Order: sequence, then structure tokens, then C-alpha cells
Amino acid sequence: MKQFNSGRRCHRRRSGAAVVEFAVCLPVIILIVLGSIEGASMLFLRQTLVQASYEGGKVAIRSGDQSAMENAINSVADGRRIKNLEITTKPKNISNTNPGDLIIITVSAPGDTNSLIPFGPFKNQRVTAQATMVRE
Repeated sequence: MKQFNSGRRCHRRRSGAAVVEFAVCLPVIILIVLGSIEGASMLFLRQTLVQASYEGGKVAIRSGDQSAMENAINSVADGRRIKNLEITTKPKNISNTNPGDLIIITVSAPGDTNSLIPFGPFKNQRVTAQATMVRE
């Protein structure tokens, strides 16, 4: 009988230790999971900006129309619900370019307003993508 009770006490101690270990490890596990989700979200944001600058560049080199280029970029960005998108081109006015001229399109968005976690590691950082194409 004594043997049986001693085994039960040992089982209770192990169960208590498991609860303490879980309580200590849970915040770390949650932090790793949220960090992974946030990192993947920022990679997706960057890839969307790359795609948007490329699509805008395709329109810019064919037509030379500034508003059509911006519409193409905003169309891609709206599909991802990107907020506070900023578009810059070099030269400033692409309609004055000639065939063979380089057109550089830079698209950027703030990381904190496009983040899933408002207090995440990408606060006060901008995600930027650029496309350089030759005017046709």
C-alpha cells in the first residue's frame, strides 16, 4: 500500500512540473509564432511592391503616360490592401522620355501601417521596391 501512494505523489509532482514548464514556455512559443507571421507578412508586402513597380514599369515604357502607370501600380497595391503607398519615378515626368531612356520606378510603403501587429518589429520602417526599364 505504501508503494502505491508514493507513486501517486511522484506523478502529481511531475504533472505540476509540466504545468510550470508550459507556463514558462508558452510566451516564447507565442512570440516565435507571431514573429514568423509578421515576417511572412512583410515578405508578402515586399513582393507585392516588387510586382506593383514591375507592372507600372511595363505601362510606363509602352505608353509614357504617368497616370496610367500610377493606376497600374495602385491596382496591384489595392489587391493587397496596402496603405500609404508612395510612388516616385526618375525622371519625374515620364511623358518627356524618349525611346532608349531609362525609367526608374520606386514604390514604398510603411511597415507599421501595413503590419498585422501594430507594435511589431517593423515599426517606423519602410518597405521599398524598385524597377528599372528602358523606354520603348
